[in-house]
Amino acid sequence: MNTRLLLALATLSMATLTSLMPAHAAATGSNKKGCSLRTLHGEYGDTTSGISSDGALFAEQALVTFHGDGTANAKVTVMKATSGPTRFTSNVTYTLNSDCAGSLTAARSTGETIHDDIVVTSNGAKILLLRTDPGSVVTGVEERVHW
Repeated sequence: MNTRLLLALATLSMATLTSLMPAHAAATGSNKKGCSLRTLHGEYGDTTSGISSDGALFAEQALVTFHGDGTANAKVTVMKATSGPTRFTSNVTYTLNSDCAGSLTAARSTGETIHDDIVVTSNGAKILLLRTDPGSVVTGVEERVHW
């Protein structure tokens, strides 16, 4: 029980710190040319964790393919404290402003749709995510896979 509480508090702390940082602060300096939809292209490894909207602790891993046009596809595996693993796919749409802040919506093959605020750093090599669905406390990172 103590481990579960510590994990929940750690996740909440990370989400709070991330939300206190202005989106443009993380993007400034590491994206000297600014961003556009084309900034996100190729395959990214994703790791996300926290408390889902149903109150379950979870960890997620995904391979996301961005097409550089505001769309992406993902292969996802989720482990919850109460069940798992669950594997599914997602169809993703995203927006990305010139300051490298944006939003992402993933329509999962499970029927669930999730929403994230994103900040792109390192000239498109890294994406910081914060889930914006009510009841969720979730943060994550996606990094471009280099072959």
